[in-house]
Amino acid sequence: MKKNIVILGGCVLLLSCATAAYCADGPYVSANIGWAMANDSDISYTDPSDNGAIEYDTGLALSGAVGYATGNLRIEGEVGYQKNDYDKWSDPGGSWDASGDMRVLSFLANGYYDFVNASAVTPYLSAGLGFADVEFNNPGHSADDTVFAYQVGAGVGFAVSKQVTIDLKYRFFATADPKFDDAEAECASHNIMLGLRYSF
Repeated sequence: MKKNIVILGGCVLLLSCATAAYCADGPYVSANIGWAMANDSDISYTDPSDNGAIEYDTGLALSGAVGYATGNLRIEGEVGYQKNDYDKWSDPGGSWDASGDMRVLSFLANGYYDFVNASAVTPYLSAGLGFADVEFNNPGHSADDTVFAYQVGAGVGFAVSKQVTIDLKYRFFATADPKFDDAEAECASHNIMLGLRYSF
């Protein structure tokens, strides 16, 4: 019986140490890279007969952030970038291959809730608000607009050490509809990202 109590006490101590080892409060920096799967953009023109939609190839998403962690909570400021090449343009007349791309430069304040536990694996939920410059580029012409932006997501952190965590995350990113001269577009994306977080 005493032996079992000693073993149980040792397990509790080890779990407590593990929790402390993988819960580093304080400032951190992070960098992420991944896939940006942009939703089709409906394009509305002043003349409705010109309305159509752009389909995209899967693109590149990048982000970097500076933040602060305390307990289960993290807050950060993030700069993000994504680029998606056009795939096709479609309208009531048909569908055609399209040339050009959509580029998004975003600045967001993000909040995270970490489901801290006794292991090195920490699931989390996130949400962010800010603004983004959305740019549509066609051969010989480009236009951009700065609009409200937001994102929600979930992920999991794999602690390599008290300082280093590998992140795998999903995010839904979207903006208010950017407006360009005689047109209004949609901008939204499903992003899957792999990142590295370093806590000081």
